[in-house]
This record gives sequence, structure tokens and C-alpha cells, in this order.
Amino acid sequence: MRTRVYIDGFNLYYGALKGTPYRWLDPVKLSTSLLPSRCVVDKVRYFTARVSGVVDPGAPARQQIYLSALQTLPEIELHFGRFLTKTLWRPLVNLPVAGESIATPASVVLPAGDHPVSGSSARTLPVRAFGVPPGTSPRVPNAVIAEFHTVEEKGSDVNLASHLLNDAWKGRFDAAAVISNDTDLVTPVQIVAAEQGKTVFMVSPRGQVAYQLGQAASHVRHLRPSMLKKAQFPATIPGTTISKPTAW
Repeated sequence: MRTRVYIDGFNLYYGALKGTPYRWLDPVKLSTSLLPSRCVVDKVRYFTARVSGVVDPGAPARQQIYLSALQTLPEIELHFGRFLTKTLWRPLVNLPVAGESIATPASVVLPAGDHPVSGSSARTLPVRAFGVPPGTSPRVPNAVIAEFHTVEEKGSDVNLASHLLNDAWKGRFDAAAVISNDTDLVTPVQIVAAEQGKTVFMVSPRGQVAYQLGQAASHVRHLRPSMLKKAQFPATIPGTTISKPTAW
């Protein structure tokens, strides 16, 4: 059975790989172990974006090493979205400071002003009304707010859905496996399975497949840590100088 695999790279990373020793993952080996033996994987489409170094300066270099490893696999085709980095102001329920917390209970709205950190009357945390520029005198109390970096990956879900549908219309597979738990993919999965009559395996990196995705797909498969462990690249890719990042 001709099979294509569609991997949401960030969904897989944050759902199953981050903080584990299994980040040096061979997606082709993983796909083969996930699917029935009748499925012959001829292509794995891997959807990702180039990460920013704003939060972790070493992240782009580590990612590039991994992308180079992926490109040694003939079945792999990389598809790039983009990474959007920006700063936002948002209210917080509470804010730990040096291992401690604001003295006021988290459920209480804090008025603007300086608030002591629990366990230390010598230190305070300034609080201002949300949306009021620093240096002004807010008239209403509000929550603790903070400015923070946020990174958002854009395009992978749309790219994955587009290629899944396009490959189905063009008859490029008999079965597809989608590794993601993004419910934005419910409609394309449903179209491919119900209207095109293709077999669609849904795999969640987070354990339980979202109910809507499970209903749309033909079958649900379960990703286990033992599969990740067995589906690792060699420490150094044979015939290359590409080696697993030491931080992994």
C-alpha cells in the first residue's frame, strides 16, 4: 500500500520530543514502526520553520544540524513555514521572583503600585494597570502585567493540509499518516478519508488523539516512547560529518 506521511514538526517536537533524549529522530524509521506492515512509506513530508535565536541563541544552529540530517534521507521532503517573533504585554495570574511569589494571593486583583515579594520586605514588584504606559497614573486597579517574547510558527498547518489534499487528488498515495494533534486539520483529513476514499492514519504526538481528528480519520495509531527510542539516527550520520548536537 503506497503510503505518504505528513509530519507537523513543531507539534511533534512540543508534544513528544522536547525535554527527552529522543530529539535526534529519524522520521522514516518512526513512520515505519507506527504503521501496519502493508504500508510502504515512499515519502515523508516534514513541515517546520526556521527557529529564532531570540530566546535560545543556540537553537538555530542545532536545528540546522537536524535539518541536514533529515536531508540525508531520500524519502524526506522539507516544507518551510515561517517563525514570527514579537513582544506582547499580557496580564499574569502571578509572577515568581527569585524563587518566591508576590505576597498578594493570586486570585486577588492587584492595584497599581509597588507590591512586596513574599519573604522579603526589602524587595518589591511594581504593578501597573494593563494597557497604561509606564510613568502614568492609572485610575483603575488591574492585574500584574509583563512584557514577554512570544514566538509563533506560521504556515505549517496550512502547508500540511494543502499537500495532503493535493497528493490525494493526484492519486499519489493509497494511505496517508498524519502526525499532529492540530484540530485545524479535521476538515482536510475528513475530505481525504470520506470523499477521496483514502485510508488516513491519525497519530497524536501527545498521546490521545483529539476526538474530532479521530472521528475524521480512518484509523488512530499511538506513538509510544519506545518507538521514539528505536527510531534514532546514529550519533554521526554514516558517510557525513553530521553529528547529534551535544546539548541533545
